[in-house]
Amino acid sequence: YDGRYLLDVNLRSDGTSVFGANKRFSTTWSVGLAWNVHREKFMKDKASFINVLKLRGSVGNPGNQNFSSYSAITTYEAQFDEWYVTGYGVKLKALGNEDLSWEKTNTFNIGLDMQVWNERVTFSAEWYNKKTIDLITDVTVPTSSGFVSYKDNMGEIRNRGYEFNIRANIIQRNDLLFALWGNFAHNKNKIVKISDALKAYNKQVEEFYNDPSNNNVAEVKTKYEEGGSTTSIFAMRSLGIDPANGQELFITRNGVITHEWSGADQVIVGNTEPKGQGSFGLNASYKNFSLFASFMYEFGGQEYNSTLVSKVENADIQYSNVDKRVLTDRWQKPGDVTPLKDIKDRSTTTKPSSRFVQDNNVLSLNALTLSYDFNSQLIKKIGLNVLRLEVSTNDLLRFSSIKQERGTSYPYAKTVNFTLRASF
Repeated sequence: YDGRYLLDVNLRSDGTSVFGANKRFSTTWSVGLAWNVHREKFMKDKASFINVLKLRGSVGNPGNQNFSSYSAITTYEAQFDEWYVTGYGVKLKALGNEDLSWEKTNTFNIGLDMQVWNERVTFSAEWYNKKTIDLITDVTVPTSSGFVSYKDNMGEIRNRGYEFNIRANIIQRNDLLFALWGNFAHNKNKIVKISDALKAYNKQVEEFYNDPSNNNVAEVKTKYEEGGSTTSIFAMRSLGIDPANGQELFITRNGVITHEWSGADQVIVGNTEPKGQGSFGLNASYKNFSLFASFMYEFGGQEYNSTLVSKVENADIQYSNVDKRVLTDRWQKPGDVTPLKDIKDRSTTTKPSSRFVQDNNVLSLNALTLSYDFNSQLIKKIGLNVLRLEVSTNDLLRFSSIKQERGTSYPYAKTVNFTLRASF
């Protein structure tokens, strides 16, 4: 209305065979409001330097069906290349779930968009609260069933956070531009409620670790706990290596100190989701030269250093080449204060331990481009409209709080590209 007030309303009902036979239909809705404050008379009179000032908000419950069409349907595959006494055979191809229902997200967000000083500075901010009901996820099942997982509704998940974006043209003249930009995002994920299926899955994880046949498995398995996060790291709390005997000291859920590891005593010891992440950079140009640089960062999250576990603490000393830390950082005699357990104790595999949870803070220069545009009057003489020479590189610098080798599955390489662009 009058370019000042905006209203958006949506109501829809959908039915799809993607979901279980018992959960075909769902109704979703949303309402959005916005106020262009800069169009008000009092703003034009007293704050003329503000070009755009918009306040906005929305609420709704959008649904989600972004997964395989056969996740809810048990399907069979005919074996036409096999002949039995009774005829052709069939085998189970996909494990369905007739009660798989729509994933809905109750969303509320408020935001602000702003441009000032003839649009030289642009700023936006948003706060959101998203509660997903009946979150669809892959639930692991015993491989003896013939399958690895099936789709089920996990429970309720809440994502709450905020985002900021800013761009400022610090210098803006005919032949010179220097602009800075950046963004920041924070999100906190919380499991509000889990389904009975996931409670059973958590029980299976505990049984897996306590099974004597899995004593040599050091893998960290995902668990789901109300009050935790979908990105939580589960392990047993550790006090480090006992200087007296070189064995690890653990803390049970009840606070008891012990040398014995137990799958039932695993708790949340970290979270892979960073507390903050984003990017920043600059755009600059002088006459025919242009420069673009982009940095990425994240901080406040953790990672489980599985490489340190498998290649150092659980290293196969007898049959493999090993890292020198296998000798230098291991406990060898009473009184040694070391990060790794007794070097003689190779019969016991180190299970998930908070000792190997490390803070993951990263800063990288992920893109850098320098270009030169040839004089337009000069190149028109040879029939060209645009002729640009460009030099670019990726991931030129990287700083990380976790020391790690990059490109373990494929050789990592820093590349420099030279490009000549021509337009006729």
